[in-house]
Amino acid sequence: NKNNERKKTFKKTFKISVVSLLIFFIMTGGILGGIVLSMVKAAPEIDPSQINTDLSHTSSILDLDGNLLEKIETAEFRTFVSIKKMPEHLKQAFIAIEDERFIEHPGVDLKGIVGSAFENLKSDGIVRGASTITQQLVKNVYLTPEKKWSRKIQEAYLALQVDRALSKNQILEAYLNRNFFGQNAYGVQEAAQTYFSK
Repeated sequence: NKNNERKKTFKKTFKISVVSLLIFFIMTGGILGGIVLSMVKAAPEIDPSQINTDLSHTSSILDLDGNLLEKIETAEFRTFVSIKKMPEHLKQAFIAIEDERFIEHPGVDLKGIVGSAFENLKSDGIVRGASTITQQLVKNVYLTPEKKWSRKIQEAYLALQVDRALSKNQILEAYLNRNFFGQNAYGVQEAAQTYFSK
């Protein structure tokens, strides 16, 4: 009889513990979900189709034969170049270094996030980021570089929107024309001119 009583008590305690844990996880999930939702709602409204319209460009004055006479520089030295005019190896190099699953993921790379988290935990510091090319573009166009969870959540949310609205080539074109490469050179064309005179 005492064994039966103990078994009944154990079962009852076990059931109460499981139900309590479930309630706790549901409540925690609801609270976290609410926090994430409020961060997403605070994200700016965007129109991905206009992603390149606010770029400042360097103007060029050419002679009748098309030879460069003078460049009129803006605060950011940038010459916009179509993705079709960019060498294939340049595009592939950026994808390989910055975002190897760029073509497959929907703007956010969950596999990359898990891998990054594992490597950072293993090394006890931040050794690898998980931002995709799309997320980096979104941060540069619509957000600030502040290191906050709210910004990272908004960045992921906006990256999903951009990936749905634009082709991978449009995203890569915007990214390669907007990126800062030092020496006040913005975009791959100005970087090539600045560093290689090409």
